[in-house]
Amino acid sequence: MSNSFLPAVFLGSAAFVFLNFGLPIYADEIGLNAVVIGGTYSVFMGTILVVRPLVGIGLDRLGRRWFFVIAFAFYVAAMSVFANTEGVAGLYFARFLQGLGASFMWVTARTMVADLNDESSRGVEMGRLTTTSVRGSMVGAFYGFTLLGFMPLQDAWPIAFAGYAVLSAVAFVWSFFKVGETREVVPATSVEWRFTPELVRVFILVFLTGFASALIEPIYLLYLKTKFDLPMMVLAGVFFPAGIVFAILPRYSGAWSDRLGRGPIIAVGIAFAAAVSMALPFWPSVVLVGASYILFSIGWAMASPAVSALVADLAPDAARGRIIGFQEGAAGLGAALGPLVGGVLYEYVAPTAAFVLNGGILFGAALLAWFWFAEPTSRSARRT
Repeated sequence: MSNSFLPAVFLGSAAFVFLNFGLPIYADEIGLNAVVIGGTYSVFMGTILVVRPLVGIGLDRLGRRWFFVIAFAFYVAAMSVFANTEGVAGLYFARFLQGLGASFMWVTARTMVADLNDESSRGVEMGRLTTTSVRGSMVGAFYGFTLLGFMPLQDAWPIAFAGYAVLSAVAFVWSFFKVGETREVVPATSVEWRFTPELVRVFILVFLTGFASALIEPIYLLYLKTKFDLPMMVLAGVFFPAGIVFAILPRYSGAWSDRLGRGPIIAVGIAFAAAVSMALPFWPSVVLVGASYILFSIGWAMASPAVSALVADLAPDAARGRIIGFQEGAAGLGAALGPLVGGVLYEYVAPTAAFVLNGGILFGAALLAWFWFAEPTSRSARRT
């Protein structure tokens, strides 16, 4: 059953790109300001912050399979609410349900990848997990944006999410019948583990990158839409090549981290993203913005699978689920705070301020990754 969970990840990811592009614009069209829009992201990330560590603990005590199956039930519920709501409360509730689904799916999927692979192949397989999700979201985006070619966003929105609910239901059925356990459950009382200094460092790194990235997530499309006065379909086309990068590169960059070490790949990738983020709002042409975003995607496509593999490398086998859950919780903490701060900077300081702060924090995180993890350590040393 080595990759039996990947088709469900593909189907369950269908809404991701359309939602990331459409939510800020949709919320703007129904009269929400940047702070309230940022709140929809904070609800999602706040849910992740609370739930993902709990899911990790449950994975170690109860096994993987049912957590993975339940993820898609939450996704069905979330997509159904998105399809049938037009107000702030409904959007917030849908984001809460989506956060539950994301918490169950991602912690479980990454834990199963770690179960099934050792240090020599975890990077490439974490990358494969990422590319599977991105490819599913790009197929889903093609469906959603095709609808936008025929009707306004407010009319296309409920039809798109009804389709995403159906795909999530298919993922639920697939995972119910096709996905099994990836390891034997070990009683919690028989496991001795602690937060080593290396784990604390990687959690700090995950928090910083999550916070920095979330600073601009709810506002970058609003900023570019306002600056260049372009419709959503054109903006989506500008960012499409960056999606192709994420659909291909992570598998290869994960393999680089298997061969060259996690730290150097993480540091270089984050530094790439930092440089692009600081320059992004100052380009005079939307074509240059699109080209820069390709570099931004290259950076994150390098760093993301290497970070996931590093955490799995550091985790004792019997505590793997909870440690991956705590990693996701640290990312969720940063990502819950980031959208609110980014929205405030956008509304009350300057539209470019969040981009500059994002780049500065990421440069700092890249330096920390280099100094903390550039030199590989043995697996046995990591666990003591």
